[in-house]
Amino acid sequence: MNLFSQRYGYTPVDNAFVREGITEAIENAICNCIADFRKELSRLTYTSYDYYKSMEETLWRYFLNRRIEEFSNGYQYKVVLVDFIQDDTNPWYRKLDILECALTYLYALSEKVDFLTNRINLFVNELNGEFKRLNFAYRIIDKKIVEVTSEEEIASIKQAIDGSKDNVREHLKKALELCSKRPAGDYRNSIKESISAVEALCRKKTDESTLGKALSKLEKNGVIIPKTLNDAFEKLYTYTNQPNTGIRHALMDDDATYTPGADEAIFMLVSCSTFVNYLNKK
Repeated sequence: MNLFSQRYGYTPVDNAFVREGITEAIENAICNCIADFRKELSRLTYTSYDYYKSMEETLWRYFLNRRIEEFSNGYQYKVVLVDFIQDDTNPWYRKLDILECALTYLYALSEKVDFLTNRINLFVNELNGEFKRLNFAYRIIDKKIVEVTSEEEIASIKQAIDGSKDNVREHLKKALELCSKRPAGDYRNSIKESISAVEALCRKKTDESTLGKALSKLEKNGVIIPKTLNDAFEKLYTYTNQPNTGIRHALMDDDATYTPGADEAIFMLVSCSTFVNYLNKK
């Protein structure tokens, strides 16, 4: 809901996403979410807070690459995550890097400590809620921070990863990982992994060697899709095979007049995830 100053034109309504930077409000929101998570852990069991401390120690040692004996004096230990995020000298993308590393560690720890999973999920949901509220152009999906444009797209990517098996899931997870690299994503290879997920699923259903051949045989294998939709994905597959994209083959455009960017990578990830969900339902 717009506030008084926005409704009456005293403050412009800014619907644009905050990209390639972190505002003070977003930074404060991240730190508040971390504080809530830390407080929740301290309430669980006597030793639960040690898990948060172990995360901080891991970040100190492997993210900041600092000496382990400097982490604690026996009474107090270094505040790593919040201090790094609040430090104005650190680039915005490094702040997201350390948050991503913290989540990766926590989820790996939750595989050994079952009760942590729900708390971490609540932490992530709170972060994503704040990102949405503050028009931050990123969300946390599958432990990765990725640029998105709508909640529907997030849901589609999640559904495709969670609902797929084996190599299809791995292609989608890799596409997401490459797209979310900081400070710049590997967009060519992200697109390649996205279309490879569709190819893997279609080849599995048809036993064909390429996506082009598999798409043409889906109907013979009981998967009936509209011809227009089939043609659309054949064209997307053709796009990824063009010599000037460098997506599925060596880059042949010496002038580099075309370079796939974040927009193309996100479009392909969302489109391919949606198509995977569609085929899985079929």
